[in-house]
Amino acid sequence: MDEKDIKKNAVTSVIWKFLERIGAQLVSLVVSIILARILDPTDYSVVSVVTIFFTFANVLISGGLNTALIQKKEADEEDYSTVLHVSVLLSFVIYGVLFFTAPLIAHAYKQDILVLIIRIMGLSLPVTAVKSIWCAYISSNLQFKKFFFSTLGGTAVSAVVGIVLALNGAGAWALVAQQMSNTVIDTCILIATTRIHIVPRISPKKLQVLFRYGWKVFVSSLIGTAYSQIVPLVIGVKYTKADLSYYTKGRSFPELISTTTTNTLSAVLFPTLAKFQNDKEKLLRYTRLFIRVASFVSFPLMLGFLAVSDNFIRVVLTEKWLPASPYIKIFCVACMFDMIHIGNCETIKAMGRSDIYLIMEIIKKVGYFLTIFLFLWLTDTPEALALAFLVCTLIAIVVNAVPNRMLIGYKFRHQLMDLLPNLITAGIECGAVLLVGMLHINDAVLLILQIVTGVAVYLGVSIIIKNSSLFYILNFVKGQVRRKHEKNI
Repeated sequence: MDEKDIKKNAVTSVIWKFLERIGAQLVSLVVSIILARILDPTDYSVVSVVTIFFTFANVLISGGLNTALIQKKEADEEDYSTVLHVSVLLSFVIYGVLFFTAPLIAHAYKQDILVLIIRIMGLSLPVTAVKSIWCAYISSNLQFKKFFFSTLGGTAVSAVVGIVLALNGAGAWALVAQQMSNTVIDTCILIATTRIHIVPRISPKKLQVLFRYGWKVFVSSLIGTAYSQIVPLVIGVKYTKADLSYYTKGRSFPELISTTTTNTLSAVLFPTLAKFQNDKEKLLRYTRLFIRVASFVSFPLMLGFLAVSDNFIRVVLTEKWLPASPYIKIFCVACMFDMIHIGNCETIKAMGRSDIYLIMEIIKKVGYFLTIFLFLWLTDTPEALALAFLVCTLIAIVVNAVPNRMLIGYKFRHQLMDLLPNLITAGIECGAVLLVGMLHINDAVLLILQIVTGVAVYLGVSIIIKNSSLFYILNFVKGQVRRKHEKNI
């Protein structure tokens, strides 16, 4: 496949990945809002605790091998079969550990219901193991159209399950059923639409080759997961159940927006860059394009949401969730820089430099943990721990930018030049939305007015300064419409 074909497939994949993400996230957002209005914040705290441990479990199951499958240029059926069998075996081992340690976890968090929830939710771990292999195959072959149908199907059905149970007083079990049904249905659709020839054997040789690359990604992911989960872990033990719920909910909305935009592009970026892993010029070109376009979309969404957060909670979630507002604001600022991390890190992984990636993660996480422990020592509020996360984001920006300066010549000033126009424009948008928010009118009307103002100001300023990212997106859309029209003729 030449560069033109790869680029065409990448563009098509971006469209399907975006449709998949935006469709799934819109459904998830609606369901999350409905459930937040029905359920009590303490119901969320129970599932939040379980999610911490299952996040670690999912990292252990993949072991970095799924990423190794994507990175390997010519992965065959024996590669996929080996990783599938190893992952499923690991999932059963991890389920056994969680099954027997569930009473200890429940005792630590003083919630007896955790025992049964952990043991039941753990049944989905083997399904997750299988799904990771199918996801690796689809990502490697840029067949993101299949993700669209599987994710949308799983999200829609699980939404109905969760809402029906919540309305019937199931409490935390509504959230459990929603998550489990989503995983099972999503996986079933992927298997039904994608044929991977699996042979019943494990190849030690194949496993060794994949593990040589994957173990470094695995350690990096494990460290990253430990960092992302340590704060909710501490909040759940040190503070109240409600504090954990507010923290989790306040973090979920900015992360939802961030992952919808950045992960859409990054899911396509890594396998695309892997095709050019020996061409530094093309790697630099695509990395810069990714960061410019992603920041153009992400910056206004995050700063705009920060500006409307208080009004959003009152109108959408009801006032019982207002204590989550400080967390929303903090994570909006932190998450808006996610695309910088992703752009730099995916390039390094695509080049096969998992050694550098691992060193970066170790450096960052040492800084992260020191920052978190410093905040724990000097402060005594859960909000302060969220601020620690923001400080860690600033550390990550610097550390992630260093390797690509040497590997592909992506210098600090180039990254600043790529980001600054979008950052300034989004800042102007945020200021305008905050000013509109000072009006004393109906909350729902005010929220709509703030959103309209934000969109108009951001697009207006982008047109005035002739923002290159805006015109790239417009030209791309025009090209797609023209090609579709010519095809129909």
